[in-house]
This record gives sequence, structure tokens and C-alpha cells, in this order.
Amino acid sequence: MTETMRFSLKYYFRSHKYIAPLIIYVLSIIFIYSIVPNPVMPSYSLTATLLFVISVWIGHGYIDVEDEVQQLITALHMGSVRKYYLSKIVVLFGVLTVLAIVTVLYPIVFNKFVRAPTLSEGISGCLSHILLSFMGASLAFLFTSKTVKKLSYAVAGLFVVVVLCLAGAGIVKLVPPEIAFLGWLLPPVYRIMDVLNNYETSKSYEMVWSLLATFVYSAVLFVIFIRQMEKRLF
Repeated sequence: MTETMRFSLKYYFRSHKYIAPLIIYVLSIIFIYSIVPNPVMPSYSLTATLLFVISVWIGHGYIDVEDEVQQLITALHMGSVRKYYLSKIVVLFGVLTVLAIVTVLYPIVFNKFVRAPTLSEGISGCLSHILLSFMGASLAFLFTSKTVKKLSYAVAGLFVVVVLCLAGAGIVKLVPPEIAFLGWLLPPVYRIMDVLNNYETSKSYEMVWSLLATFVYSAVLFVIFIRQMEKRLF
């Protein structure tokens, strides 16, 4: 599996599909921190949300980077479709985790904050970035070309999903209290955004619950994706 993961990473880098989202992301981060000093957790909320959106872009470009013949050959070599996609997911996890950690450390190293983050703030910020990037990738995988044939439909679908994720808090407020629980069907991106923006007044369990909900939601989406791919068998 290790060799397959290396191959997947090299193939992706050779495709240059990461260049556009990475450039936009880096420029956005530089712009966000161009004016100092910045509040710690609200800044992390903004950059975590940005990473979520960029991860959707990266994830969609990554999952179908190889042509179907190459994907089939690699899957046969590994012995199963599940192992093939698990290896791709692990590789993307690694890339997004590095991106998340760099994003969290950048304002600390270059003194962009009004003060140094506490240990709990640093951990919460780092986990929020990592898990929201995983959430973005998991959503993007559901719009693979094997599921949504036309790229225009996939892009439109992802755009709608991203908007719903970011507008989740507003949507929940609009629905009647009797069905407010349906808000949990929405990806919990907005919940992490809210806790980070109101970190000083939020309870510790709210942060833990939001992170846990995001992890579980992402894991479920990845399982659904792998099951779909196992049924399609290319």
C-alpha cells in the first residue's frame, strides 16, 4: 500500500491540479494576515473555513486525477477497490494535515496575532483546520466523475453544498423549533465556525462536540463514498 500511496501522490503532483487552489489559498492567507494585529480565534475561524472550501476544490481534483484505466490497474494490483481508495484517502489526509498545521503556525511564527495563543486555543485551532479540511474532501469525493458524469453538474452541486455548509447557522434559525433537530443533517461546518468565533464565551464541551460531530460526519461520508465505488467497480 505504501508504494501505491507514493505513486498516487506523485501522480497528483505531476497533474498540477493542486497549483490553482494552492496559489489562491496562500494568497488568501497572506491577505488575511496582511493587517496586524489579528484576534486569535476569529482569525482561525476564517482560515479554517477557507481551508474547508479549498479542500473541496483539492479533493475533487484529486480523486479523479488518474484516468479510469490507470485506476483499474492500480485497484487490481492492490487486490480490492476498498484498499485503492483507502490509500488515496490517506494520502490526501496527509497533504491536508500539513496544510492545516502550516496555516495554524504561520500567524504564530510571524507574530500576526494580537497575543500568543494559549495551548488550548492552538490545539482547538489545529484540530478545527484539520477536521474541516477532511470534511471538504469527503464532500468533494461524493461528486466524483463516476457518480456525477458532467463536470458542470458536479461543480454546481458542490457549490450548493458549500453554500449550505457555510449558511447552516442561518438555515437552522429559520426552521421551526419542532424540526430544528434536522439541522444536524447539515455538515457541522457552521458549528465549528460559531464556536471559534465565540471561543471565549463557549463551553469546552461545545468545542469537543463540534469537532467530534465533524469527524463522525466526515467518516460517514467517506464510508458512503467507498461503498459506492465498490458497487460501481469502475
